Amino acid sequence: MVVCHLIASGFAGGPEKQIIEQSTRLAEFGWSVVVGSFRENRSSVELVDNAKQRNIPTFLIDTKSPFSPAAVFQLKRALRRFHVDLLVTHGYKPTIVGHLARAGSRVVQVPMVRGYTAEDWKVRIYEAIDRWFLKRFRMVICVSAATAKLMAGYGVKPDRIKVIHNAVNCEGDVTPADLHKEFDIPSRFQVIVAAGRLSPEKGHRYLVDAVKILVDSGFPVCLLLLGAGKELPRLERQVAEANLGEHVVFGGFRKPILPYLAGADLVVNPSETEGLPNVVLEALSVRTPVVATDVGGVGEIITSGKTGWLVPPAQIQSLADAIKHAIENPFKASAVIENGYKLIKDSFSFSYQVAQFADLYSNLIRLSGPSSVDGVELRRKVKS
Repeated sequence: MVVCHLIASGFAGGPEKQIIEQSTRLAEFGWSVVVGSFRENRSSVELVDNAKQRNIPTFLIDTKSPFSPAAVFQLKRALRRFHVDLLVTHGYKPTIVGHLARAGSRVVQVPMVRGYTAEDWKVRIYEAIDRWFLKRFRMVICVSAATAKLMAGYGVKPDRIKVIHNAVNCEGDVTPADLHKEFDIPSRFQVIVAAGRLSPEKGHRYLVDAVKILVDSGFPVCLLLLGAGKELPRLERQVAEANLGEHVVFGGFRKPILPYLAGADLVVNPSETEGLPNVVLEALSVRTPVVATDVGGVGEIITSGKTGWLVPPAQIQSLADAIKHAIENPFKASAVIENGYKLIKDSFSFSYQVAQFADLYSNLIRLSGPSSVDGVELRRKVKS
């Protein structure tokens, strides 16, 4: 059987990592995988390049405008070309295009939902359309119980929602990066790292304010922001106005990210909204303590004081206090680190996750009826 992942991908971030890692592991469960994306006037798409490096078949939908009807016909041809049985769509554009492209075919579609950003008025409109479409599917996959609850509130029937958490690769050792040396950070500073897209909903402005509180109190700390995005100019102005030049470093997008997380004294995730953040899973997988805001599915990973520390979103003083507490209590942090690592290894590994996906995919094909599977096989015989 063949599963196709379709995503509108700007760069190889968290969702793209999940797709690639899952795709390489599904073969042992009898599935073949193809990965598709949208070119959108770019010379290359990183996700597709990465998939090719892992010998995963790929295709690109290439249209003159972002929402051209031609995208539907191109996807329809790709589904036929690769004999796709199951289409997994990630985000509003792939879900809508996928729904239209598979009309009249035997292809089963299942959307995967990671949450909503609502970062501007256009995105809010697209996300509202997406929620309307999601009610039409037999099954919707959510990355956290919190996201599932959100979708149920939007009208998706609870018995049509399946929660499968994001996962992280716990295999192999990671050599920590020397952050002080690479970014010229004074050795007297404790280094906290925040990694991810620089976008308003990620809450980095609150973290910068929390660092200001710590610095003004004499706490020796430096914030290393790893990532890129439209929020960068605003954050740079904020840092300059607060005279934090020595205490906030913009490190840009770094790949692979694990050595940088492993080299940190503390990883902080200050988001206002999340599905299930990969950076939290990744930090725990390399035994780095985490302070995170209690949003989305973060509370399904972090139990405050046991596997990390939780704070309310947009609460600057609480964030500063939690950072200081985590760094000033190394013995407590040591126990938290081991608890977090054990949780990740037991419940958030890719081997655990992919087994759930394989079972769900098989059930979806089975529930689509014998005619669906037989029809797919018949088309293959005719084409061969």
